[in-house]
Amino acid sequence: MATHKQSLLAELKAEVGSLGADLREMAALRWQLARLELQVDARAVSRLARVWILSAVMVLCALSLLAVCAADALDGRLGIARCGWLLIFGLGLLSGGAAAGLWAWRRFRASATGMEQSLAELREDLVWLKEWIGQRAEEK
Repeated sequence: MATHKQSLLAELKAEVGSLGADLREMAALRWQLARLELQVDARAVSRLARVWILSAVMVLCALSLLAVCAADALDGRLGIARCGWLLIFGLGLLSGGAAAGLWAWRRFRASATGMEQSLAELREDLVWLKEWIGQRAEEK
């Protein structure tokens, strides 16, 4: 009887040790996946920031240089004064820059995963743990 209990305890100890090793490996792999996903998202945010900064610089430069030149050239044409032309060109260039920024935002939102794979893997791991614990309870 004592050897039977010892063999059961040895089997249980081996199973617990195996579970501990599996859990450590699982945690290490999940951490690695999460870290890689965060790096990809960080690169996407960096790209978005660069496009937004470039868009802002383009809007400011275009607004200050081209609008004034065009307004001076068109002053008095079609009955619109220089100030009116400045307003028309300024609004046009501003909307173009805003459209570029919106396009970059939509592209960023479409490509950002937000740790989607890591969360899916963790859900699968929880299902596996519940099944494993259920099997252990049935064996007792």
